[in-house]
Amino acid sequence: MKSATILLILLALSACAAKPVPVPAENSDYSQALLQRINRYRLEHGLNPLRPDPGLARLARSHCIDMFQRQKINHRHFKDRREQAGSRVCVENVGWNYVSPLQLVDGWRGSRGHNRNLLEDRINRVGIAEIGRYVTYFACD
Repeated sequence: MKSATILLILLALSACAAKPVPVPAENSDYSQALLQRINRYRLEHGLNPLRPDPGLARLARSHCIDMFQRQKINHRHFKDRREQAGSRVCVENVGWNYVSPLQLVDGWRGSRGHNRNLLEDRINRVGIAEIGRYVTYFACD
């Protein structure tokens, strides 16, 4: 009887444990394809392509981990990320559950605020992260 009770308690506690975070791949195929699609879109509008920035990628990855752990898409602590980036101008788009980068960019293009972020002419560096089904695009001047 004691063994059964202990087993039930352990099972209940394990259900409460934090969801394990997948190990993000540096420069994943998805992230690279997303950046290519965004840069193509920017070039079509006469804007400079964005260059990958490892520091911004770390900030994007940290935010992706937060969204994954909370299982909720959000822009929590955006101002903190901008300050850590040391930039005056930063933009951020987040996504969830898009199978392909093309679908994600098309979704952002269809939203006035997200599209404005993609076409912000003062930005030139970007960090992109993908963890699970969560994506963060974080770009700064």
